[in-house]
Parts: sequence; C-alpha cells; structure tokens
Amino acid sequence: MEDEASVPDEKEEFVLFEEEINRIQEAIDSVAKGEFSHIALVGEPFAGQHLIMGRIRDKNPDVASYIPFFNVIKGKEAITSTYGTKEIVLMDRCHFLALRKIGGFAMLDAFLDMISMSGKMFITTWNSFTWSYLRAVKGIDKFFPVVIEVPKLDSKTLMEAVLSHYEGDIKFIDDTEQPEEQPLVTTKSVPLNLPFGYRLNVPWPWVNLNRRPPEHHGETQSDIEKVVFDKITRIAKGNYGVGLRIWERSLDYPKIRLSKIPDTPCSLDLTINEAFLLYIVLSMESISFTDLAEIAGPEIDIEQTLYRLNSHGLVEQEKGYYRVNPETLNCVIAYLKRIRMVW
Repeated sequence: MEDEASVPDEKEEFVLFEEEINRIQEAIDSVAKGEFSHIALVGEPFAGQHLIMGRIRDKNPDVASYIPFFNVIKGKEAITSTYGTKEIVLMDRCHFLALRKIGGFAMLDAFLDMISMSGKMFITTWNSFTWSYLRAVKGIDKFFPVVIEVPKLDSKTLMEAVLSHYEGDIKFIDDTEQPEEQPLVTTKSVPLNLPFGYRLNVPWPWVNLNRRPPEHHGETQSDIEKVVFDKITRIAKGNYGVGLRIWERSLDYPKIRLSKIPDTPCSLDLTINEAFLLYIVLSMESISFTDLAEIAGPEIDIEQTLYRLNSHGLVEQEKGYYRVNPETLNCVIAYLKRIRMVW
C-alpha cells in the first residue's frame, strides 16, 4: 500500500465570490422550510454577477430553472414561460425588461406583477446602473428584500482568481525605467550667522542623508507579482472582468511585463447623442444594433455615433452586439456620472 504521506495533496479549487454564493445558497435552502425572499444580484458590467449565477445554477440543477435574457424583452411570452418552471427561478440580465423611454416599463410591470403572485422564489441579476435608475423611479427594491452587490476585489483576491486559471508558473518581469540612483550621503556648504551681532556669514559643511526610492532590482517574483496586480487592480478599480481583460491583453505567456500593462488616460468630450448612446450600451451591458436603434429613436444616427464611440475606444462590437470596452469602463462611468447621466 502506498504511503499516504507520499501522495501529493490536490490543489484546492479557488472559488471567487464565495461569500455571495453561500449567502444565495442559504436562501435557496430555506425554501424547503417555506421561507423565501426574492433576490437581486446587482453589479457593474463585467463585475462577475454572471459567474455567481452560473455557480448557483450548477449547484441546484434539481430545484432551479434558468432563464437568461440576451435582448430587449418585447412580449410577455418570456415572462409567462416561468409558470412551468421549478420552484426557484434564476433570471439572468433582468435589465432587458426595462427601457429608458416612454412606455418602456410595460414588460417590467408585467414581470413585477408575476413575481408578486407566483409563489416561486426569483433570483435575478441586474446591471447596477439600470438598477439605480429603477430604484429611483420605480422603487424596484421593494420587490427584492435581499439585494446583493457584487463586491470590488482587492489586489490579493484578483491575483488568486486570475492565477487559478493557469497550471504553469507565470514569470513576472519589472522592466520599467528606474529613477537615477543618488548617493546615500551628500554634503554642501550653508551660511552660518555668527552670534553677538557679527554680520559675517561663515560657510559651514552640511551633511544630507538622501532617502532612496524603493529599488526593484533584486526583488523576488512575489514582490513583482504584487506590483503587477496592484497596478491592474488600481486601473480596473476592483472590477473582476476588467482586471481579467487587462491581464489577458498584457500577458505574453508565460511572461508578463509591468511595462505592458496599459494605464489609459481618461479625457472625454462627447456630444449629448454620443453620451446618451454610450449610456444605453453601459446600462444594457451587451446590446444588438436593432435594440439600440429602437431605444435611441430616429433622432440619433446610430451608425455614425457608434463609429465615433468605437474610434474613441469606448465601445466594441462582438458577434453583432455592442458593449463598453472593458479597459475604458471606469473612464466611461466617471464621465457619465460627471454629466449626471448615471449615478
């Protein structure tokens, strides 16, 4: 029999957002006791609410039905389809139920009526900017006694989450320019005023102890690793998806160089139409051209406006859907908050 001590331990699986997942799972487990409250999982684009929802779906295949939305909901069929579901309903991307336009709350109202009468437990995900708007104008939080916000990640947690995707070691390289090294001790002459009313200034030697900046030369891999993820976390502002995108764009496997991590300056000056279209894309996370045109209305030339937003690096297109460029997400948020289009 093989000695147990010689068998290597299996690598423990890293679970991101474990606290939020456990909180939702506890709520699901309480349904068996006849106790439940609807849950709203709220987060910025790319923050990780879809990862949490996927984990909950995988843990509860026998008791939960999963209904994702990918486009603006225009008919009640998508809502009434929940009548044949299991006792727990996971509804992903519920921000597609509401439009910021005249008559844009019809589907949302139908949905709220339905969850009020169904007797089922609903666990939903929402874009945080749509949620803030609906909370202000519709009081939507009254229908969801439990609101869970996707947390921002600190540098250590982001590092653990990102590196959990890799089997081999990543080599971290600090190739940034270092400041010119100064001698530790320098001397200079300073005038010395003699006492007793003498006006003669006598030079006097003065010793300076120079504080050297932190040296990167000779740092360990763990030191540089921390510097890399501190920078990524600062740029991403703790948003998991944004941090992962920056990492993937900067990585030249198996090496990542500190100089390759972009620190994109934020300086925007948009027209009102550009800002409004950008707001729609931000609040819907990923939206088709057709839905975007319907919300924006005929007053905005969608193709030209999207072209300008794309040329600024603010919006990108993938498989016919438009979304905010993850690397400029925080710049977009800051700008739209400054002009009071989101809060």
